[in-house]
Amino acid sequence: MLHITNPYSSHHAWSDLQTASGFLLDWDGCCAINNRLVPEAADFLRQHQHRSAIVSNNSTNTVEDFLDLLSGEGIEMREDQIVLAGMKALQQAAETCPGPTLVLGDPRMRAVARSLGIDIVQKDADLIVLLRDTRFSYRRLERAVNALRNGGRLIVANPDTTHPAGQGLLMPETGALLAAIRACVDIPTDAVEIIGKPSPHLFRKGCEALGTAYEDTVMIGDNPLTDVKGAGALGIRTCLVDSPPGEFFRRLEKALRTA
Repeated sequence: MLHITNPYSSHHAWSDLQTASGFLLDWDGCCAINNRLVPEAADFLRQHQHRSAIVSNNSTNTVEDFLDLLSGEGIEMREDQIVLAGMKALQQAAETCPGPTLVLGDPRMRAVARSLGIDIVQKDADLIVLLRDTRFSYRRLERAVNALRNGGRLIVANPDTTHPAGQGLLMPETGALLAAIRACVDIPTDAVEIIGKPSPHLFRKGCEALGTAYEDTVMIGDNPLTDVKGAGALGIRTCLVDSPPGEFFRRLEKALRTA
């Protein structure tokens, strides 16, 4: 079944979607699989591109990557309509910590960090920025653990442990790396900041981009613990993708036409 949920209301109706001023959409497992747009999701975005924002825990791609991909499908969105946990984590690091920083992530994301003025080091870091690092190693784990043990702070792109990779497979995510670090060292609550969903940062940025109030916005995502829980905490209505994305978006468009 398709669920419209709102923890602040006991009445859920398809009219909630029809009256929405804006849509926030998850990416992996919702709009795309392995960064390939689901055709039905592409149709939805083309039709609603001016009142939609991508709100994703992605931490391996840039906003420009997304804009190029979407443009190739005839979807024209502004930069501020693409809200990515990895990019926001790096921006937060650049704004809050001018000191030596260990960035655990894709080489392209480390290049972005340098362009933002972040002082990247390999050891003795005051700050660790944890993204989805497909080259994560024992050595990198050792450096992060000891930096934290010596009083360093941690910015985490997202807490997801996996995301769908297609064909029934799972792709390990940033949260899995965070679990490895936490297995080695206790991190004080005030020494770690999680940027991605379910934290409120991305949802707020998405609504700001669309100029919509929380109560007039619907979050569409496939993860109850991040998409639904995080949006619901702000009073944003949520629509759970609990069937294959292609089927879901076909039913969603039908509901929008007939609700």
